[in-house]
Amino acid sequence: MRIFLDHNGGSTLRPEAIAAINRVVARGHGNPSSIHRAGQSARRDLELARRQVAALIGAKPFEIIFTSGGTESNNFAIDGVLRASGSRRRVITSSIEHSSILAPLLTLEARGFEIIRIKPDSDGRVSPAEVIDCIGETTALVTLGLVNGEVGTIQDLDGIARRTSSVSAAFHIDAAQAGGRMPVDVNELGCDLMTLSAHKLGAPAGIGALFVRDAHPIAPMLLGGPQEDVRRAGTQNLIGAVAFGAAAEAALLAQPAESARIGAMTNELWMALRAAIPGLVLNGSIEHRIPNTLNLTFPGVLGESMLIALDLEGVEVSMGSACAAGAVEPSHVLLAMGRSAAQARSSLRLSLGWNTSQDEIAAVAEIIPRVLRRVSASEPIAAGEGAR
Repeated sequence: MRIFLDHNGGSTLRPEAIAAINRVVARGHGNPSSIHRAGQSARRDLELARRQVAALIGAKPFEIIFTSGGTESNNFAIDGVLRASGSRRRVITSSIEHSSILAPLLTLEARGFEIIRIKPDSDGRVSPAEVIDCIGETTALVTLGLVNGEVGTIQDLDGIARRTSSVSAAFHIDAAQAGGRMPVDVNELGCDLMTLSAHKLGAPAGIGALFVRDAHPIAPMLLGGPQEDVRRAGTQNLIGAVAFGAAAEAALLAQPAESARIGAMTNELWMALRAAIPGLVLNGSIEHRIPNTLNLTFPGVLGESMLIALDLEGVEVSMGSACAAGAVEPSHVLLAMGRSAAQARSSLRLSLGWNTSQDEIAAVAEIIPRVLRRVSASEPIAAGEGAR
């Protein structure tokens, strides 16, 4: 039996998404921009998906731009806002954002933009007051994640939208890890832009969305056609979009009960592992945490060794963001939270999903301590390992 606990890296497909894909494939589909019957049918499917995705976050359908995923949406938000903002050169973010935010900002910094990176506290929470204090007349953009994908911490964003609005700056929220897992409403949050990623909530990879509030200026990244209201050229990924829409609708309907069930299993797993493993540390906020995520530091072993050993036992976990999984360096999120390099290298992320079962959690609660004992005996961390 394989037990998949890497839903933050990419969740398994929901039945509703599979059914939507099969329906479009079986019927055949045209180009949504074509005016013949097949094209009109494809357009109806696309616009239904747009309405379903919009409903997930309380947006209007025309405010949803389909993209190739969260990375493109984040890049689009940053690039599009800055190119439309004129002479403003300040961007405010945090030091624990996803690489698809941090990397483009690093490039902008080399071009002379002022990038302010707010450090989090030891739980991975960024102070909204500190963000607000940095917002001024030269600010073009504030870009922050609603949920940190590595440790599951939910950010307090209160007051940021009011301040950005007061100086005509843009507020972008990366909600890739939040959409479908907790209530998300763009009007309550007051953001101008929001990133969503389909494969986090049970649709295929390769499709995402960027919410852009009505009339908010944004320059297109892709040119060459009138698609997505001239905001993103290129024939839309219809199969991906309909799957995204179906998964978004299913996640929205199931979210209250699903979050409660997953949260109970996550807490049960944490309590069992803490009782069985002396010195086990939970990274991130206990109170302000997405229900499905545990980031754990295992004493005396390398996280990579644990990951491989668990995989051999049929348990699939990760060491953090899938986009950084091949990196040699320890997690930038854990380092920013004040963990040592050795602690960061000894940490794993377990993330539950819509189809995680109670039996799987019971099995994992037995497997992990057993694997830890074996790895500790065969590959103890050498003295001084953390200094390298």
